[in-house]
Amino acid sequence: MKVDLLRALERLDEMRGIDSDEGVANALFEVAVGYLQRQSWEAAAEALDETLHLCVKLDNLPGQGQVRLRLADLALGQQEPAQALEHLAAAEECFQWAGDLSGQASTLERRARLLEQTGDLDGAAAALERALGLAGKVDDRLSQLLLNQYLAPLLRRLGRVEEAYDSYRRLGALSQELNEPQREALALVGVATLLAQRGENHEAARALSGAEEIFNRLGLPRQAARVVAERRRLGGG
Repeated sequence: MKVDLLRALERLDEMRGIDSDEGVANALFEVAVGYLQRQSWEAAAEALDETLHLCVKLDNLPGQGQVRLRLADLALGQQEPAQALEHLAAAEECFQWAGDLSGQASTLERRARLLEQTGDLDGAAAALERALGLAGKVDDRLSQLLLNQYLAPLLRRLGRVEEAYDSYRRLGALSQELNEPQREALALVGVATLLAQRGENHEAARALSGAEEIFNRLGLPRQAARVVAERRRLGGG
């Protein structure tokens, strides 16, 4: 949601008027996000620096982590990926000290996306695997689903076929559990691709039949047709 910057600035003035460090920090954070959304990098940097100072003063570790995440966004906006990675590492450390497993997992996912963009696929996969471990500790099924959806094709690109296969299978199971049929179908396509790569064409065709049935049930004929064409190519009828 786009920040109403004028209202955020008014709120900041109000908080400064009552001399509330916590109120000023919260208002400044919103102002900083508003500036980031408008690509006003210098103004965003100034607001974030003051917010970070206040969060340190208040011993607010989760707040420091959130500010560091926005500083990473700022660095990316200024085309400084190395600095963004430093801020993400600092954010993860803040969340670790705060015992915030969800914050750590979210930061690791962002780190993975940035590492992938810079060409470090191994680093991206390692970050996602750590995030999955954290999501498992808090039994966050939705996060596990989304992380596997990202990790599985990445592992396939890295040539880690068996691990990619396991990740696609986990994605399919979680999608079924959480009633996400389209993701389940995509997981089946991924499983089929890897089975075909191993020469198990019959099993691959069975997985594709499952994906076709789901796509048809969802009213997605174009996706179903692509699956049918691939199944026929594998000799699955």
